[in-house]
Amino acid sequence: MAEVQHGDFVFTQIGSDLNAISVVTEGYRGAKLNHMGVAVTNTKGTFVLEAFPPEVRLTQIDVFLRRSNDPTTKPRFMIGRLTAPFRPLIPAAIEFGVQQRNVPYDDLYLDDARSLYCSELVVDMYRYANGGVPFFQERPMSFRDKTTGEVYPAWVLYYKHFGMPVPEGEPGSNPGDISRDVRIVIVDVVGNITGYT
Repeated sequence: MAEVQHGDFVFTQIGSDLNAISVVTEGYRGAKLNHMGVAVTNTKGTFVLEAFPPEVRLTQIDVFLRRSNDPTTKPRFMIGRLTAPFRPLIPAAIEFGVQQRNVPYDDLYLDDARSLYCSELVVDMYRYANGGVPFFQERPMSFRDKTTGEVYPAWVLYYKHFGMPVPEGEPGSNPGDISRDVRIVIVDVVGNITGYT
C-alpha cells in the first residue's frame, strides 16, 4: 500500500455495491465509491477528516478503513493525491475542515452550511482554500439507477421518511465524481472495489 500523505483523499466503498449512493454514482474507472475523507497526519498519527454520522470528525485511519471491509473482512479503498500545482491549497483546506468538527451530518444531502455530508465537506474545504472560488464543481445530483434510468427505489423511500420528494437535479457532489477529477492522481487501489476495472 502507498503511504498515506497529509492531504490525501481516501475513497471507500462501505457496504454492498447496492448501496444507494453506489448505484447512482460512478467513481474512478467505474469504482462504486460511497464515502471519502481527507488524511491528516500529525504527531499523534494519521487520521481522516470526514463527515460521517452523526457529525464532522477526525477518525483514526485504521477505524476509517475498517468500515470499508468486504465480506471477507479485507479493506477496499483508494488513495488520491492532488497534483503538484494544487498542493499549496492543502493547509488552508485542512485548517477550514478541522474548524467544521462537530457540525452535524447532512442526512438530506442538500447544499447548506448547517450540516455536511462527506463530499460536501471536501467541496467546502477547497472552496475556502481557493479564496471562495469553487474548486471541485458541484453538479446537478441524480438519484437515478445507472442501469435502469429510474429513480432508485431506496431513495424514494428514504426521502419519503423525511416528508419530501427526491431532490433530483439539486446541486451537490459525491465521492465518485471527486475521484475522477483530473487534478487528482489515484496513487493506490487496495482490495476489491466493486466496479473498478
